[in-house]
Amino acid sequence: MDEFYKTTDIILAAVLRLNGYDMVMIEKDGNKGTFVFAAVPPEFVTDYDLGKVMVEPVSFNNQIKQLTTSVRRMV
Repeated sequence: MDEFYKTTDIILAAVLRLNGYDMVMIEKDGNKGTFVFAAVPPEFVTDYDLGKVMVEPVSFNNQIKQLTTSVRRMV
């Protein structure tokens, strides 16, 4: 589980961050970002896909804004 987990899904990236997973970098391709995390267990992503993961709504909205801004600022 020491490998990196990558996703272009900003919603999933926000949920991962709010659940304490460490984002190590953002790779930019055009105006899209690929969010790179360290050690995300496949079970968490499965639970996310099945709608079993919950987050606080205001924090979630703020996290989406922060990630969007981070991608836009990249050169």
